Amino acid sequence: MWQRIRQTAVWILPTLALGLYTGRVVSEQWAWVYGTGTAAALILTLVMLLLAGGIIKPHGLRATWPLLPLFLYVFYPEPDPVTAVLVGALSLFTLILSGYNDFPVFQTTVLTEQQKLWIGALSTAVFFGALYIFTLAPDILPADNGEFQLIATQSGVAHPPGFPLYTLLAHLLTRLPGPASPAYMVNLFSAITSAATLVLLYLTVCQLTQRHLAAVTAVITLGTATTFWAQATTANIRSLTAFFAALAIYALVRLYGDWRLRDWRLGGKWLFLLVAALGLGVTHHLSLAFMGVVFVLFLLWLDWRFFVTPRRWVRPLLILLLVLLPLLYLPLRAFADVRGAKESLATLPGFLNHFLGLGFQGDFFYYLQPIVLIERFKIMGSVLTFQFSPWLLLGMLIGFLLLLKQEWRLALVLSAAFALHTFVTAAYRAPQTVEYMLPAYLPLVIFLGYAVGKLDKTAPQLVERFCKSFQRDLENRAANASRALARLFIASLVAAALYQSWQHFPSYAALHNSADTRDYTQTLLQEAPPDSLILANWHWVTPLWYLQDVENQRPDVTIKYVAPGSEPYSQTWAKAIAAGLTDGRPVIATNFDATAYQTLPPAEPLGEAFLFRQQPRTAVPANFTPFDDTLDNAKLLAYHLQPANGAAGAGEEIILTLAWRPITRLNAEGEITQAPVSLYAHLIGADGRLYAQADLTVRPQPEGVTLAQLRLTPRPGALPGAYNVLIGSADVQIPLASLTITTAAWPPITQNRLYRPTAADPARRLIGYDWDNTLPGAPRLYLHWQTANGYVTEVRDDDSGNLPATRGPWGVVSNRYSVNGNRSEEHYVPLGQGLVWTGQSISNSQSFGFAQDKPPISKGDMLSLPQTLTVARPILRDLVTAVRLIGFEEDDYHWAWCDSYDSVPAMGAVPTLKWIAGSRVASPVLITYPDGAFPNYAEYCISEKPAPGAPVLSVDETAVPGQTVGATLQLYDAFTGRPLPILDERITAQYQWIPLGFTQIGE
Repeated sequence: MWQRIRQTAVWILPTLALGLYTGRVVSEQWAWVYGTGTAAALILTLVMLLLAGGIIKPHGLRATWPLLPLFLYVFYPEPDPVTAVLVGALSLFTLILSGYNDFPVFQTTVLTEQQKLWIGALSTAVFFGALYIFTLAPDILPADNGEFQLIATQSGVAHPPGFPLYTLLAHLLTRLPGPASPAYMVNLFSAITSAATLVLLYLTVCQLTQRHLAAVTAVITLGTATTFWAQATTANIRSLTAFFAALAIYALVRLYGDWRLRDWRLGGKWLFLLVAALGLGVTHHLSLAFMGVVFVLFLLWLDWRFFVTPRRWVRPLLILLLVLLPLLYLPLRAFADVRGAKESLATLPGFLNHFLGLGFQGDFFYYLQPIVLIERFKIMGSVLTFQFSPWLLLGMLIGFLLLLKQEWRLALVLSAAFALHTFVTAAYRAPQTVEYMLPAYLPLVIFLGYAVGKLDKTAPQLVERFCKSFQRDLENRAANASRALARLFIASLVAAALYQSWQHFPSYAALHNSADTRDYTQTLLQEAPPDSLILANWHWVTPLWYLQDVENQRPDVTIKYVAPGSEPYSQTWAKAIAAGLTDGRPVIATNFDATAYQTLPPAEPLGEAFLFRQQPRTAVPANFTPFDDTLDNAKLLAYHLQPANGAAGAGEEIILTLAWRPITRLNAEGEITQAPVSLYAHLIGADGRLYAQADLTVRPQPEGVTLAQLRLTPRPGALPGAYNVLIGSADVQIPLASLTITTAAWPPITQNRLYRPTAADPARRLIGYDWDNTLPGAPRLYLHWQTANGYVTEVRDDDSGNLPATRGPWGVVSNRYSVNGNRSEEHYVPLGQGLVWTGQSISNSQSFGFAQDKPPISKGDMLSLPQTLTVARPILRDLVTAVRLIGFEEDDYHWAWCDSYDSVPAMGAVPTLKWIAGSRVASPVLITYPDGAFPNYAEYCISEKPAPGAPVLSVDETAVPGQTVGATLQLYDAFTGRPLPILDERITAQYQWIPLGFTQIGE
């Protein structure tokens, strides 16, 4: 009987898995299109079961067991096409892996292994080259990217260490005939070097595993990682750095392979290639010196005699001297009339200072004190999850353990290279940590490839050894089971790599169509008054230089970089603006600080920059719409609304620029006064509700026309339709214009993903929901919907009932929902630019290592308050997070003391400019209550940190037990100081920031 049951189960389980899976998928798709119900689902599922039975019955479980993972979707509680595809892909890949030896296509003898290898490498180059070209940045770029475009075009000298080899190679590309601009060709150079890096990775993994699937998985994982893809499509030096790192690792692996065969002498072609790669890499960027040290020590370990035999050094030294030749570019260009060239480069001290980057030496090992370094190491984990999914990281760990078991020397050298580079990067003060880590990603994806290539062979061996250690006989089914599980895991890694590609592609496709940098800079140059002085930060000065030097735009304008100094940066800006005005020139500034600029004349908006005029504006701009009306203290003349077509997507910023004159008034002495004017703009829906608000206090121009810019971002809940823009001051409010809000183009961020088509309209689907409990006692529910035209979000306050009937599993109509009741600790606060705060409240936090009934902040304690941000679309601006710790007076309203910590997210490691759709970054913040010496305060609300850059907020020494303490979070633009709008009217009605809760000081 048991034998019959077993035989039946062997046949029926795969049949049920395939039949029920296909039945459910087909039923759901059928219902969503045709609106059918339970009867249709039963009939379709029965048909699929019969077909599955006919397919499965002739085969045994050995051939059909990979279908069993299909049960994952059969029992999945939600209808979800993405999950269905992932589960189907997992089963398909497992089936292919299990039947690898049964497929004739994999056993072909037409091609040799070497031919297969080069076909795979060539396919890698072609596919990723095409992918990167299809998503390539089309035009000029800001910051370092813009500098490299300019320097490569002019054959100039870049900032230290100069990057001479990169400049020469990129310049050659700009000289190729064709219609593309030099900026585009420099971007293309990154695509070429990135594709070449992936080819080397393919060859390396194939060399280690002898399996092309392993190499393909590693290549897809790295090639579609967030930062690698970004660097592959923009002008940068990181892609070339990664190429040299990949070349060095490939040479090292081949050299190690020769050593393993015991048929070698250190001095062959792989050593020469390694020397060339390290020499070119280190002269290109000194960060590769740390990996180089690890590799040289590895060579010493393999053959120490080489290092005590000078006659064997001759050819490596000749190669090293040869690869140093590009450095001659720096002194040779010292006297050229190009950007970055300076005569000191022709002197030895000047050359060494530039090439070694001695001006940045204070940034190396900046974060070494434990309180900072520990947090930086935690951030390195966030940097890795910023690139790869946790499942792929698990595969990398398993691959490292396998390599450590089988080739422990190679595992140690690769892991040491990764660890040392990661440590140096963690200790380095730079806002491009995710980019500096690029060479360190290579060992990780090699480990991943090793796991894919070796796990299904190693797992049975480990099982055998495990069984023998217990003196048990190894049965075939134990080995088969371990092999099956290994192949299932390998298939999941392949699926995860492909899913990562699918997730990241929309962001880079969108960036390919972005002209943001040209729009910003072109506006400044086109609208600048004659003989203007443009003062710009590094982010914007490089594309401005490019437009002036390469495209010869506005030669009458002077473009000057305002470099940070020892004094506060805002003061440097104020002095530079004042000097330009004193010189009699109109001044345009890309940065703004209201406090520092108080003594300067009023500025008018010019795009996102600020224009300080020498002569008053006498007429409204030509592209403004005339409008004649009067507020309490302003005469309105005209306005300009962006987008110009009068339609904006939900969550997209609307820019309203007003042209007006102040209404003069007399003071008690009979003198004309021009006090600052408070203006506001409201976006009002057809239901009469307020959906966006902007408030601005403007200093009017002493004479002529004043321009004021107000920015409106529609909140979630702003449904598609017509809206009115009202302008007001004090109690006077005037209808100004109308515009249309459309559905959002990007899916909203959600912490609870669903896929529930409504029964009445299958094209309308509930795709997620989120609860927010930021304000005590006022829970809010966000329901995210996908429609035929895009995405909308519905907002409900403490109400999850009365939802329309939806289609659940198998497409069956159900009034039951997966919208769980309110969870009191969940937070979800939407912000401008697609950001959402889902961080932690101080009210729910607990100090490290103390009892649950103890107040979160007690003397001698340290509290972690990480702030987590997620974004729905790529961000094009640099944002700063500002966290405040506030001690209140007895009235729980007025501030008794405060401390603050302002930083680019993740201690500067992951600037928002690097974020794409779905990026999730946590910024650490530590709250301490010193038990001894309290910190001094550099200025009000800014304490001296226990170590440079420490993300620490300190309780003041005047704090007393029982005192109410609160925390706040605000995001603002790093250049203009403009706060990022909080898209929750309940919060903005009470605060100018996100309240992070309240607690009390303990004993």
